[in-house]
Amino acid sequence: MKTLIKYLVAALVVIMVSCDDTEQLIYEQPNSFTLTLNQEDELKVEIQTGEKIGINGTEYSVLSNACVSMYDVPVANQYLIYYPANAQLSGNNLDYSLPTVQTYTQGAIDQSACPLYCLTDNDGLNNMKMNAACGGLKLIVPANEDFASLTSVTFESKNDMLAGDVRVDATTGQVTFLENTSKTLMLKGDINISEGQELYLALPPMALSSTLDITLVSPKGMGTCSVDLNGKSIERGKVLSVALESIEWVSVTNYYGKANSIIVAPGTTSVTVDCTPYYTTSLKYTYENHASDDSRLARSAKLLWNDVSTDFISNVSLSSDCKSFTATLNGQPGNAVVAIYDMEDADAEDATILWSYHIWVTDVADQPFGVNSKGNSYTVMDRNLGAVSATPGDAGAIGLLYQWGRKDPFVTTSEIGKNTEAEMYDQSGVVSLKIESGSEERGTVAYSVRNPATYIKYSRSKSNVSAPPYYYSYDWLYWGDNALWGNPEGYDYPSVASIQKSVYDPCPEGYMVAPRDTWLNSSSSTSGIEASVFLSTSNWDAENLGYSLNYNGQELWYPLGGLRNRKTGKLQDAEKSGYYWQSTAFASNGADASYMNVGKDKVDTAGKNSRANAFSVRCVKVD
Repeated sequence: MKTLIKYLVAALVVIMVSCDDTEQLIYEQPNSFTLTLNQEDELKVEIQTGEKIGINGTEYSVLSNACVSMYDVPVANQYLIYYPANAQLSGNNLDYSLPTVQTYTQGAIDQSACPLYCLTDNDGLNNMKMNAACGGLKLIVPANEDFASLTSVTFESKNDMLAGDVRVDATTGQVTFLENTSKTLMLKGDINISEGQELYLALPPMALSSTLDITLVSPKGMGTCSVDLNGKSIERGKVLSVALESIEWVSVTNYYGKANSIIVAPGTTSVTVDCTPYYTTSLKYTYENHASDDSRLARSAKLLWNDVSTDFISNVSLSSDCKSFTATLNGQPGNAVVAIYDMEDADAEDATILWSYHIWVTDVADQPFGVNSKGNSYTVMDRNLGAVSATPGDAGAIGLLYQWGRKDPFVTTSEIGKNTEAEMYDQSGVVSLKIESGSEERGTVAYSVRNPATYIKYSRSKSNVSAPPYYYSYDWLYWGDNALWGNPEGYDYPSVASIQKSVYDPCPEGYMVAPRDTWLNSSSSTSGIEASVFLSTSNWDAENLGYSLNYNGQELWYPLGGLRNRKTGKLQDAEKSGYYWQSTAFASNGADASYMNVGKDKVDTAGKNSRANAFSVRCVKVD
């Protein structure tokens, strides 16, 4: 019917013009055509059902089986068909913006970065072939298990333009750069190189004239290498293959001081804290204490919050060599977090926190546990991290709460059995807890270091545990990392000799977050309640809400303190549970971390839970 109508319209036009003009006005247009790629192209580009293509300046949807209906397409003597549909059309020229960030697709290029086009007439529609405006660069990355998870790869050329605004001449295929050009290009995505990988980039046709500098970014560090592409070419529809060799991988983690928590005896009126800049190259973030240069020295220090009063810390001053700060205290038991900054004015809008420290004014005692069923021996602190008491019935025995893998604390309840927010103060008044949603930007260790007083809710609701790069559901981190507390294989109960304290461990110097086997007894060979030291040597205290553990002649108190929720950051469960993080993931490829659950009816030392929750921590020494 559509074809008949078009003939009738053409016939009416014939009546109005001379016979010499009739032939050029009548075109027979097909009802549809099938999008077909030029078989000579080596690029693996597929236009999916529902995507948009452009035809002579108007967008149309691609139907199933790559079919495109011509029902709404005006009749013409030629058709310029192109993808993506947002190109700007000028005659037979197409103007595109080649992105500076391409999305990683395994085994293929980012098709949104590779324009396709076809210039044809009505007779040619049935045999049309889409041509690639770009070529491809395939980079072969060798296997690396230590840095298996890549999140981005950056490419920088000294001379050659890699992205920007281009014009494609559909009659000749020539590609010309216009403006907003860039010699830098990034490939982003979940890139697993544990067994090697091929990375594909879409690039405009060109004769390459310089070296390509490449930076591979992993949550564990980065790799760098260069490839000499001078004299090689990127051709339309073709793929240039290059093997990356001699990648220099390095893991550099900057930190300050030698512990994140400093114990101060009650009654003390000042404390000096080491904030010397160091770095470590350990993939487990072990304290290696390599000295950094003076460019990383702190320039100021400031109280962020405390849980006592506005005069708990009355002054914080940085030393003349910028390698320590001194805090003036009122001598009361309590907790404070002090940060060091990169600018002399800590209150400046662009001042950035470099590191932060938990000042913990309390008395502490230790209890040796002896050798357990895994052959390890620990000495356990008599109170929770941040607690100012170890006495049953005292709310000060609950301590502070920590998200798994983070070094900085959050306040808990101020009342036993109730989810009542403890007050926080600075030198001016009451301070409110800042709570933010996790994201790719905020769910990083670097962001958590710069924002130690911000609770980061979960970054993802789903996990990828099948192959690197891993990420975990309900983790505050966007990309997973099992080594943040220095015990990435702790689910297998390693020898304590292999466990090294991490620079992100929140415990005082000489202590670390309790490993998974801390509370196993000396005779059992399995984990869980039946293997716990709590099995026969502890008593539930219903009045004071906690367990009293009598072990090796000494009594330790484990109170219920609840948690901060992964979704809201709010307190909950203070009336029914005490949650105690352990320093390891629950399993090698699982989303959860390991913890001990102290409840009204039992103590379970082999629980698992979401890392974005904030739990209590008990610190231990390795014997």
